[in-house]
Parts: sequence; structure tokens; C-alpha cells
Amino acid sequence: MDEDFSVAESIYQQYPSWRVLAESLDEPTPLAYGVEEAVGEAVAREVVPPTLRIWRGPQALVVAKKDLRQQRAVDAAGMMKQVDWPVYVRQSGGTAVPHGAGTVNLSLFLPRPRKIEWTIDDIYRGLGLPLIRMLRDAYGLEPYFGEVPGSFCDGRFNVVVQGKKIVGTSQVWKGGPAGLTSKRPGYILAHATLLTTIDREQAVSALNAWYQMAEGTRPVYIDTVATLASFVPPAQAQDKPVVSALLEAIRSLVKNYRLEQEPTPQEREAGPKYDENADPETYRKKPS
Repeated sequence: MDEDFSVAESIYQQYPSWRVLAESLDEPTPLAYGVEEAVGEAVAREVVPPTLRIWRGPQALVVAKKDLRQQRAVDAAGMMKQVDWPVYVRQSGGTAVPHGAGTVNLSLFLPRPRKIEWTIDDIYRGLGLPLIRMLRDAYGLEPYFGEVPGSFCDGRFNVVVQGKKIVGTSQVWKGGPAGLTSKRPGYILAHATLLTTIDREQAVSALNAWYQMAEGTRPVYIDTVATLASFVPPAQAQDKPVVSALLEAIRSLVKNYRLEQEPTPQEREAGPKYDENADPETYRKKPS
């Protein structure tokens, strides 16, 4: 790899302990999005250690708040729900990303440091490092970061294989310095969606249908996007081997962690209070 991952590796070495959430990928629900914020708040308050979360959302398009600035976009979200591609809102930036069966999400949660130690690019490299190690070591691929014009949620920190995007990434820094003494303790959340076996044609069609209704454009081209199953035997791209390989990559970075199957009861209970943040209707402008 030509990319310099020394700072990314140091992020994992800086904290004495970590939590890894390897959640069930069966029967995901929209509650998964509220839980993202609940986990972030728990990390910010230092109730739980820095966390890596392996999870899945239901079949959906997940958009940034800026995607809903126009009311036609909120209307489009309602129409997408009628064709089984509901739209949910994430707190980070970027543009629309497909979720559901055939995808695996990885989220990185860090307490927001009291002193600025890392750049946005450092966090993206930290998020991408376990994915790149997995794709390289478990699958023998040659992944790298790069832009892929015409792909969904394009950016410099896509994970790319043979010129095709297979991972989309985004991040957000929320609140102030972490810890109980801060008035509004904050956290850093970076998340990635790996396309494993999703039907590319259906996903790209849904993305373009959304943007056609929301903005009058069809910006995503299918030849820019691939899945893990595009490069390896399909059996190796199924959930069990992918999660196993990702956990092995995480183990190479994090020496002291506890592996859990689900968030804490407190995080699960707190998740629903953030549900409205994921609902496009929350961003509909009220008549003046």
C-alpha cells in the first residue's frame, strides 16, 4: 500500500481498550440508525470505550441532511418508500448510499479529543484501514483510496478495487471535547458501507430514481461500482466469512478489546429517541 497509515495505526494504539460490536446481520430494522447516535453519545460520555461497530441497516437509501434541503427531495423520499427503498437520514455528510442485504457497515466511534490530534483525513484512513487490510490479507485484492467519478457518494476516501468503488465512507464530528465535565461532550463518527453481494443494478436504479425525483439528475453509473463478489467467489463474499475476515483485520490493529454482539441495554433504550433524526419528514420545512 502506498498510503501512509502510520497515523491511522496510532489511533488504534492510543486507547488502552476498545469495544467491538459484531451485531447480527439478520433482519435489520430502522432502529439501527438511532442506535448509531446512542452509541456515539455513550462514547462521548466515556461510559463505553472507543467502539468499532459491524452492522447492517434495512434495504434503504441513506442520505445526508443536505440531500433534503429542497422539499421535492422530502417528497421523493416518500415515493421511494412505496417501492421498498425507504430513505433514512444519517448525521454525517456525503450523498446517498444503498443499505440492506448484500452490504456490511463498519462504524468507528471516538471520543472527541480535548486537543485536535487528527485531521479529517486521518480519521478516514483509520476507518478504512481495517477494510483495506481485510481485502488485501483475506481476499488477495489490491484495494486503495481514491475518487471514482460517477459512483455513489464519491470522495477521496472511497475504497477502490481495480478502479471500481466497493466502499463508501463519511464522517461527522459532534459536540465538544469528550468527558463528563464537558457541557456537551462530543464524539467522532466515521462510517463505511462495503458492498458485498448487493444487486448493483437494483441499487444503482434506486439511487438514480431518488436523485431524478429529488434533483432532476441521474448521477450514478453502474460501471463505476462493484461488489466484493465481483472479485472473489460468491461464497467468500457472504456475511459469515466477511465478518470473520473483518474481525481478523481489527485484531491486527487493536490488541485489547472486548467483543460484544449488541449495544448495551442503555444504548438500545436510547436509540429510539434519535429516530426522528433519521426520518426525512423531520426536515420538511414548515409553512411560514
